[in-house]
Amino acid sequence: MNLREGLGYTRLSSHEQQAYKTVLAALSSMAVSFDFSQIHPSVDLMKIINSVLGDNPSVIYFNKTAVETVESGLDKQIELTGVIPKPQVEKMILELEEKAEQMVSSVKAGTADDYARLLKLYDVLQSSIRYDKQELQAMSSGKSNNPLSHNAYGSLVNGVAVCDGFSAAFTLLANRLGYESMLVTGDSLQSPTVSVKHSWNVVKVNGRHYHMDVTWDARKYHEYEGFSYSYFALDDEDIANDHEWEINTTPACSYNDLSFFLKNGLFANNIGQCADIIRATLKKQSSFIRLRLSYNIALPENTGDYLMQLVMTEARKHGISKRFEYYWNDQTRCFYLKFLN
Repeated sequence: MNLREGLGYTRLSSHEQQAYKTVLAALSSMAVSFDFSQIHPSVDLMKIINSVLGDNPSVIYFNKTAVETVESGLDKQIELTGVIPKPQVEKMILELEEKAEQMVSSVKAGTADDYARLLKLYDVLQSSIRYDKQELQAMSSGKSNNPLSHNAYGSLVNGVAVCDGFSAAFTLLANRLGYESMLVTGDSLQSPTVSVKHSWNVVKVNGRHYHMDVTWDARKYHEYEGFSYSYFALDDEDIANDHEWEINTTPACSYNDLSFFLKNGLFANNIGQCADIIRATLKKQSSFIRLRLSYNIALPENTGDYLMQLVMTEARKHGISKRFEYYWNDQTRCFYLKFLN
């Protein structure tokens, strides 16, 4: 396999980079085990394996959720479990390459700049991959029932994945579109007191870096049947509202110029602008109302209901009396409403 050092490699210490090269060489030869006795004891080997896999999402031949370490005296081995026979893997890689090329061609069609291309990639991933809730439940018990949901094959060919599978698919396609992308591992905050292990991406675009978490937006897409962009091209400050990670392990993400909400005039710096955004959207006869509120705004009580009432008031002025569904996220400050037929 033709594997490479990617964006994740650049964020590692010298000892970690040495370990990265050891793992990269082993996975390039599709090894089922490899020696790590020469790797510096300070190195978190699972972090390195995840970094190599994050930079090389075409590696799909083993179960990444059940890597084992075996130590006997001075002998230290990594054992890869759930290894798929080589002829089957080769067939699967061809399937994955064919699917990736189809999707990349679809993304390229009609997109003339980085923003449009990345947004279309984000849309394609949301509409093509469903979140594997059964695998999430299995993993909460400490065992994977569907290891493929953690890699690009499960995501793109089978169409089901959990977060690291979504992230692998994003990197695979982003790389083919000419962008560098890396896997970020950390936690997603479900509430101020509850967090879950999570993975997402940092992508490099014209020398600038942005967070992309297609997993959480894809879950909203399949729940409401409308594209979601709450986690598209965020800077460190924005995503830190409900994500935690070792910030020194990722390049600084300091720009929000590719934000969906800023690009489309859907970002409100005060409450009064919310009504303006809603009116402008209704004039376009859109089936969706999307907006995001600045963190500098003092939120009204029951913000989601407040914004919903604003929509209904303006909708009546436009003669719109359709049913609707909506959600509001206090952490991202994103509001979404869909009119139903």
